[in-house]
Amino acid sequence: MRTTLSTPLTWMAGILAAVLIAAALVLATRPSEKAPAPAFATQRALADVAVLAAAPRPIASAANGAARAFIVAQLAAMGLRAEVQTALAQKNTIDRRRNLQVALGMVHNVVVTIPGTAPDHASRPALLLATGYDTGERSLGAAASAAPVAAMLEALRMLSKGAAPANDIVVLFADGERVGGLGSRAFAGQHRLARRIGLVIRFDSAGSEGAPVLVGASGDSAAAVRGWAAALPDRRGGAALRDLYKELPGVQMGDLEQLGSARLHLANVEGSNGSGIGSRDTVDRLAPATLEQTGAAMFALMRHFGDGPALNAGASAGPVLYFTLPLAGTIAYSQDAVWAFTRLACLMLVIVCVLAIERGDVTPREIVDAALGFVAIGAVVVLAASMVWHLLPSLHRGYDADNVGAGMRDLWFLGGFSALGTALFVVLQRGFRRAVGHAAAALGPLLAATVLLLVLSWRMPHASYVLAWPLIGTLLAYGVLYAPQVTRMSGARRAAVLGLGCLPALAIIAPLVRDLYIVTSPERSELPMMALALLLGMASVLLTAQRRFIVRGLGVASIACFAVAGSAAPYGHAPLPQPNRMVYLKDAATWRAYWMMPNVALDAWSRGFFPQAARARVQSETFGWNSKAMWPAPAPRTPLDYPAIASVSDVDDGQQRHVRFQLVAKPSVPFIDLTLTGSDAFKTSVNGRRLSDQRSASYTLSLYGMGGQTLDFRFDLESDKRAVFAVNERIPGLPAQAASERPAGLPPPYTPMTATTIVSDSLVFR
Repeated sequence: MRTTLSTPLTWMAGILAAVLIAAALVLATRPSEKAPAPAFATQRALADVAVLAAAPRPIASAANGAARAFIVAQLAAMGLRAEVQTALAQKNTIDRRRNLQVALGMVHNVVVTIPGTAPDHASRPALLLATGYDTGERSLGAAASAAPVAAMLEALRMLSKGAAPANDIVVLFADGERVGGLGSRAFAGQHRLARRIGLVIRFDSAGSEGAPVLVGASGDSAAAVRGWAAALPDRRGGAALRDLYKELPGVQMGDLEQLGSARLHLANVEGSNGSGIGSRDTVDRLAPATLEQTGAAMFALMRHFGDGPALNAGASAGPVLYFTLPLAGTIAYSQDAVWAFTRLACLMLVIVCVLAIERGDVTPREIVDAALGFVAIGAVVVLAASMVWHLLPSLHRGYDADNVGAGMRDLWFLGGFSALGTALFVVLQRGFRRAVGHAAAALGPLLAATVLLLVLSWRMPHASYVLAWPLIGTLLAYGVLYAPQVTRMSGARRAAVLGLGCLPALAIIAPLVRDLYIVTSPERSELPMMALALLLGMASVLLTAQRRFIVRGLGVASIACFAVAGSAAPYGHAPLPQPNRMVYLKDAATWRAYWMMPNVALDAWSRGFFPQAARARVQSETFGWNSKAMWPAPAPRTPLDYPAIASVSDVDDGQQRHVRFQLVAKPSVPFIDLTLTGSDAFKTSVNGRRLSDQRSASYTLSLYGMGGQTLDFRFDLESDKRAVFAVNERIPGLPAQAASERPAGLPPPYTPMTATTIVSDSLVFR
């Protein structure tokens, strides 16, 4: 037996040497020792947040202009001269059904440049730090944009107290980011400094808690990731979730992705405020520690890259994958090396399987069957978590993560799901081990994970490390158990060897479970439970060898966690802020005015607008039979003017219909929505600017900040089709002469300036 095993063991020794060499070649970066940074003035930054977040500040609104003026004034007080870039930007989005949405807005970006001191600073690439300052129409955006802006201002104050940087630093406060990244698009495509950028660092916020996480690195980012790791003592990030982070509200690199040779994207992702209206994003909920950590990260990166060599110095290394480990720091290596580690893991699996087969512990068929069994067990774990959430609503009564964000007990949900999934896995895997044998039950999950690693390396190479290093560690430990010296060890020592092999899985996959849970929230538990199943698969031998009381203990822990999670009100006992959803509609089609409100419970104030309405109903005469039910009531007419829209020409050449009309945009109207129904659109333009040149089945145009202009539209439509252009002019707030003030102190509190006045008209080409 020893003779037959000598060759595989020699292979295992070579594999171990290769792993150690590879680990030595991997970039593991620890923070560098630097002089202490100036203290971050948290209270002053919080005061800035309070000023900025006094009201929603969507693009083109009065509050948006006030926020911009505040930023410019704060920069001037530091001795920095800010430039306001005013530019027209456009974003087109079309889906598979050819539904086209066009956003066109006049943005006002605030740009400030801090000149470097290097003799050649003007010819060097510059460092760009960017964030956005606008919000959606119904959110105060305390965390979403006010906090990054306030942190950036404070970081600039800290920078002004020290020596000037060697490289030029450009800071961008972008406008119109919530309506398609229009500010970033305007800077990247139209600003003179855009072509000078060497490194882009963007800061966003998807929640009110947590330190900034490196959610993305692109371009030739090896040096940038190394600099990020060296500059920040407390850092976290992993390339595996890059695609998921992009789905978070307010987390977008936008057209800044086109600038520079490298880009870093940071965002805090904890304490979600929801993907919907974001009414929970208030100053009171913002964690001061998050504001401080964000500002400290901004300052550290300004100093590190501002004082360093030219930002594009060195050979191109291409994109890197990266992750952080306890004690080890940041691990990063080129995506070109992904397949080397994947092949290494595959080779180790083959060697371990050969060792097990030569010992007579297992057959190839049993390993394959065990792999399929592991997949089935993992599917049961995922399905069980989903069923618990959907079939036991008493666990999460009132939970509404989409609209108001994370609840107070979310991490208890994670504990409950993890304990339940682990207990279920141990029970099923233990029974499966009795059927297929100890070795097969151990190697089957590793075979399934290796197949998944091959898929990841092909389709998502930036996420391959999630399985590559855990597999290498687990397979190495399992192979060592076949060494003659190790086979004579006691069971406890052999278990210790397996435990050491599972450490990479614990260090890499366990944090991933939590991160996936934070990003996807409890009601979408499939991904974190899949990651948990992979972690359990790596340690299946250790888990299934434990006594039965472990399963019972996990069951009790699961019940306890769910009990704590469901014992308190999910968002606290204080009433959550809500947007004022009251709408005043003045409609030219019916020559009437209406009060309208979505189908929600009415309070003492809103009930006064609908004294005769017994229930919400569909407004078919205004919005059609397929519209949603709402509370309706007649409203007094006000002197608000209808949209000034007029037909200019209508020519049908038998192949296409060419229409032209004009709309006078009022200075008092920040938002205009134009919708085409009845005909497909082909080429479209406004004032000579091309809006679209592809056929669209439905067409929606959102205009921002067009006040004072006469808009000349040209549309190429289907021949001999009736086309209807509906125009809605939207103004924040309600007409003072028509609406009464809501009493102060009436719960729940309403976010200011979130009611809407709509004046509508239609132009019909028959």
